[in-house]
Amino acid sequence: MSGEWWATARQPRWIVGLLACLVLAAVFAMLGQWQVERAIAEATIVEVDTETPVPISAVLDPGDGLSLTDGGRRVTVNATWTNERLVILDRRQGSEMGEWLVANARTADGACLPVAIGWAPSVNPDEFIVIDDSPSPLVGRLVPSDDPATGDYDHDRLTVVSSADLVNRWECATMYDAFLVLDAAQPPLESIASVIPLPQAALNWLNIFYAIEWAFFAVFALYFWYRLVTDAVERDAETAGELEP
Repeated sequence: MSGEWWATARQPRWIVGLLACLVLAAVFAMLGQWQVERAIAEATIVEVDTETPVPISAVLDPGDGLSLTDGGRRVTVNATWTNERLVILDRRQGSEMGEWLVANARTADGACLPVAIGWAPSVNPDEFIVIDDSPSPLVGRLVPSDDPATGDYDHDRLTVVSSADLVNRWECATMYDAFLVLDAAQPPLESIASVIPLPQAALNWLNIFYAIEWAFFAVFALYFWYRLVTDAVERDAETAGELEP
């Protein structure tokens, strides 16, 4: 059948039909690209004031995921420190590699919030006692939790700040699915350099849907030609069978 199919497909009328379908598919592809360009051009920029601190309750509740627009916002948190601390390895500060000191801060509702206190080339958590009796809340940038990863759990030296890892290690009933990077570190640690998040763009999904439709039409145009050739081959085979004695 494959030899007969190719022989039929090379007939002039089917070659012309293929060229017509290719032209039609190209037109559909151009229309799809135009729809994608329109979706990008008409994207709505979501402007969020990330630099004015707001209470963490206005941005995130314990156990909930941090939205894209709220990631990187500066927040205030009223919490008390616990004795649970750990070190996060391989953290870049400018051109240097070092470590973070991360401590557990418990909010009034009993939820745990990992707090990145500061950076140093090398951190020994036993050398730092986190004591802050100030009534002022903690102020810092709220960062989405990292994915779980391996680390030296026996010595509290990890490679990521993952709420999924820490919720069991710190015996928390609930935990924020994010961590706080303090604006001002406690000496002798250096303040961690945090990046201001870029504005988020909301695409016009209707245009994206139209672009997918045009791509489907382009593929269907080629399939339509293939189906016509196949039908012609099958008809020729049936006619040949009927003519056989």
